[in-house]
Amino acid sequence: MKAAIISFTARGALKNRELAALLRKKLSCTGYSFYKYVLEGQTAFREVRSLTEALFSSCGLLIFIGAAGIAVRAIAPFLKEKDRDPAVLVMDEHAVHVVSLLSGHLGGGNDWCRQVALLTGAEPVITTATDLNGVFAVDLFARDNGLFIEKRERIKEVSGRLLHGEKVGFYSELPWEGELPELLVPCETGGDGLLRPRLAEEGEKGDSGLPECGIVIAAQPQAVRFPVTCRLIPKDLTVGIGCRKGRSGAELSEFLQTVFQKFDLDKRRIARFASISLKEKEAGILELAFAERAPFLTFTAQELEAVPGKFEASGFVRKTVGVDNVCERAAVLGSGGGRLLVPRQAAGGITIAAAQRMPVIRFYRNDKGN
Repeated sequence: MKAAIISFTARGALKNRELAALLRKKLSCTGYSFYKYVLEGQTAFREVRSLTEALFSSCGLLIFIGAAGIAVRAIAPFLKEKDRDPAVLVMDEHAVHVVSLLSGHLGGGNDWCRQVALLTGAEPVITTATDLNGVFAVDLFARDNGLFIEKRERIKEVSGRLLHGEKVGFYSELPWEGELPELLVPCETGGDGLLRPRLAEEGEKGDSGLPECGIVIAAQPQAVRFPVTCRLIPKDLTVGIGCRKGRSGAELSEFLQTVFQKFDLDKRRIARFASISLKEKEAGILELAFAERAPFLTFTAQELEAVPGKFEASGFVRKTVGVDNVCERAAVLGSGGGRLLVPRQAAGGITIAAAQRMPVIRFYRNDKGN
């Protein structure tokens, strides 16, 4: 996690240095400290807007030490989407309060706020309604389980109904474990393929009707739906990739799109890209991974060679990089031993394969969701 702390006064600069040291030591953060008033070994700045612009896309956490109004004006021009913006906190220079200002759930702002409060002794200020009322938060649930939220506006639908005490349906194509949060109704499909509340266990009181709003975890868009559906897409695919040196990100992206259309796959299911360590600095692959917002893993030839299974072997590839197949082996290894779903596809000096690992959905938190 890269974090940046921005302060504006001499007192704020001292608090900045203290907090930066704590973040590095206690929470393993790497990053930067910026000051109007400079202390030894720290970086000065003149214009907060340009500084914020530079940091907004490179850091996962921004902490302003000073007035909330300064922070709001600094970040306002650069806000994008809930799942893209960094967490932003504001703390006063006496560390009396620390406020979760932006990306409280998907960006982890509320969690960071609590952590910083513990480190500094400040009072955490969290205004998210689901947190305050102890209600299940679908965006936190999605983040914890690596699920992509298809329509983010449906988060409000789910949260709003739960906050008003309404029941919300829950259906998952994937296995799940843990205690279902309060007001979530487990649902299943019948012989007609339609959703209905799951039959209650013997001695329990069952639900009589299907909730109007529900959560569906499914890879395909034609999955069963509630009248108002918040669909969560599992990130269950690892893309193994190889290419000749110099292939551009645009070329790789175009071929990836072709392959996924051929196999009727959704790119939003991509959890990560994987390749051989010789490609760890390949600009085109790095560009592709950044565009798809997925991490890029690499493995040595020896690690790839040790992957069990039958793969399309190439003597030329072995002679060139030391292993008979890169993309298929990397996909399987990167997925943690998943099933090879897309065998080696090749065109224009690019090879792509994909492996699927079936995740288990977990309710990590208590029955109130937070």
